[in-house]
Amino acid sequence: MSNGDDFRTLGRSLRAFAEGIAGVDQLEAALPTSPFPDAGLDGFLSHFVFTIQVGPPEAEPVHITLPVAVQTVARSRPFIYRGAGHAVETPLPRGCTLSPRITENDFAQRPSPYFEVGKECVWLQILNLAARGDTPLGPIRIILGETFKREYPDLFQPSLGVAQSLGRSGFPARLFFDPCAIVETEKGAFRAVHGVLAYGRIDEFPPVGSVVQTTDVIPLDTVEALRRPAAAAPVAARVLGLAHPIDAALRVSGDEAFGFVERSTRPAP
Repeated sequence: MSNGDDFRTLGRSLRAFAEGIAGVDQLEAALPTSPFPDAGLDGFLSHFVFTIQVGPPEAEPVHITLPVAVQTVARSRPFIYRGAGHAVETPLPRGCTLSPRITENDFAQRPSPYFEVGKECVWLQILNLAARGDTPLGPIRIILGETFKREYPDLFQPSLGVAQSLGRSGFPARLFFDPCAIVETEKGAFRAVHGVLAYGRIDEFPPVGSVVQTTDVIPLDTVEALRRPAAAAPVAARVLGLAHPIDAALRVSGDEAFGFVERSTRPAP
């Protein structure tokens, strides 16, 4: 065995020993880091893979993979989280009417451990997305952000996220989003809320290739029932599992990527 092999074997042994003593999180914190970037806009390609059940619990689930769609996200400047009451500002592209200000109260969910005092964070907001596809349920469209606000203003909620350092600052980091979306199908339009999308370790924005999936079943409320609570009982629906991987970064500005989605979702003149 060469000296190089000896050193690699020793390194693996030391890492395993350190994991056993310190735990994976502490080991991650000791790894080399890179700084978070300044505030900005990201445009990228992403797609949905999910299983939906429409009707009673004994209804047959339907498995769906939608084509790739353009998505845009705004990022705050990195900051050290000091506790409840924090607020940040994010840049917005031209034509966006969403609020640039995010406060902790705007988060529908605050899952542990994404709000740890003393850790460096970046708060994020999904600005726009329009995902479409033909499925066993017929045509489906999923909208978030600007398009959601424009077409369903009475039901709109922002789709927010947090990236938090595994160490004290910078990458590597953990990331979650708490998206609020409208899912339009031939059986009706549904609003999906409080579905935490948790990513694995991320090393960049956008986190291309990072593992991401929901952490629980997502109930779907019909738009009709939300607008008219006294209406007839809606068709029950729920998302049993969902992944929303980021496939590739777009090599254009956030403004340009936001414009792509806007033009695709607005009706032709």
